[in-house]
Amino acid sequence: MPKNHQLLALCAVGSLLLAACGSSGSTAGSAGSTGATASTAVARSGTSTTAAGSGRSASESPSGAGSAAGSAPAGGALPDTGKPLNIMGFTTDDEVGTSRVAYAKKQDSKLDVQIDQNGFDQQKFATAMAGGTAPAGVYLDRQLLATYAAKGFLMPLDDCVSANAIDKSQYYPEAIKESSYNGKLYGIPDFYAVRAVLMNNKVVTKAGLTAANFDTANWDKLTATAKKLYRSSGSKPTVIGFDPKLPEYLPMWAMANGGSIVDEQGKPTLNDPKVVEALKYTVGLVNAQGGWANFKSFRDTWDFFGAGNEFAKDQIGAMAFEQWYVNVLAGFPQSSDLSAVPFKGKDGKPMTVETGQAFAITKNSPNAGGMCQFMKLVTSQGAWEAAGAARAAVVKTKKGTFTGLFSANKKANDALQTEYVKPSGYAKLDAVIKVYYSALNTAKTVPPSPAGQQIQQAYQQATTDALGGKDPQATLDAAQAQAMNAYDDATN
Repeated sequence: MPKNHQLLALCAVGSLLLAACGSSGSTAGSAGSTGATASTAVARSGTSTTAAGSGRSASESPSGAGSAAGSAPAGGALPDTGKPLNIMGFTTDDEVGTSRVAYAKKQDSKLDVQIDQNGFDQQKFATAMAGGTAPAGVYLDRQLLATYAAKGFLMPLDDCVSANAIDKSQYYPEAIKESSYNGKLYGIPDFYAVRAVLMNNKVVTKAGLTAANFDTANWDKLTATAKKLYRSSGSKPTVIGFDPKLPEYLPMWAMANGGSIVDEQGKPTLNDPKVVEALKYTVGLVNAQGGWANFKSFRDTWDFFGAGNEFAKDQIGAMAFEQWYVNVLAGFPQSSDLSAVPFKGKDGKPMTVETGQAFAITKNSPNAGGMCQFMKLVTSQGAWEAAGAARAAVVKTKKGTFTGLFSANKKANDALQTEYVKPSGYAKLDAVIKVYYSALNTAKTVPPSPAGQQIQQAYQQATTDALGGKDPQATLDAAQAQAMNAYDDATN
């Protein structure tokens, strides 16, 4: 590594290591809601095993495969050195991952992809970059791309996109925006998780309520609904009426209120009045249901991924959540009676926040050309169609329902929905799936920021402090000061 890059990396690694030790860096905070963010493994889910299977048999030759294939990068810009593609953070723990990697290798047999079974680790990544042992590529939360791009740890993808003729228009614009910094693309987007309001029909119907009561555009009405559904034994909750999913979902509540935790230039705006108002409201929503200590203690007992989950045990009325969790719930008969409505802004219009991962090439990658080729292939429509076929085969075996594969490749999403999302015989489940597919068209991202990692940590800590009884304005003022220091450091 050249001396100037070593100095930049060594200066950056201290702050990155401190941040990594203080937080996992995922969108889930230490005091956060159980399972509030999709892990790479769960985000790939798209099957349920409750309803009768409706997935058609897998195609042996997915359409679009030929267009995704390509030769190694031409010219000298990004040479394929033939070295192994060790991609930090990239795991293949189900048929969706393995089928896409197999597809990429089939298109280019020279690709030697090495899977990281441990997932992305900020401390490990910072250490590798500072020590001159950069992996070929990295797979991480798109909200972190701008942070690492500003540190000089990632390679702009201009040459990659040009040399490999990667069609950026196939990806959702918000995913491209989230993967960019200072006008340059730093990541090729992969998954695209969106959120809606997911309801437990058993609890809602028993209380004499309907989907119309869960209107996130009307905050007073939503509070009244939560109170009506809430149940407790003494001070201990037994049913949470509506879970706003704090601290992780504060950015979405702020956006619903017409604000944002980051402006379009990437500058933190954590104490914007709209953000403060959103925090006050959501903290009040929790306080109306037993207060944070009781609320969180009860929520922490939930068997989030098991047969005895909170929907199966009627411990929740409704909550905003991501599409992949439909697969988890629908996999158990006791938790499959679901409904969903779009999350709405206070202006009454459907809106949601998208999240997901991206592939990126590290600065001084030992095989930038090979990594670029792999990123193109593994996120192509052909790769996703191979994944859809593999998933459909699993669905058929389990006699389940294809609940969707939500990738950042819009063309692939449209093709998979047409091919595999069919009536299951369970109208309510089909309606839930439809709501989530509709959310793809209204999704927005938190604008990328070179201090994205620190902003994430700051707002989550501020939210946790406010839930614990501190003044929301004061906690967000402190968070803003902290985030602005990080932003100034990153931009200066």
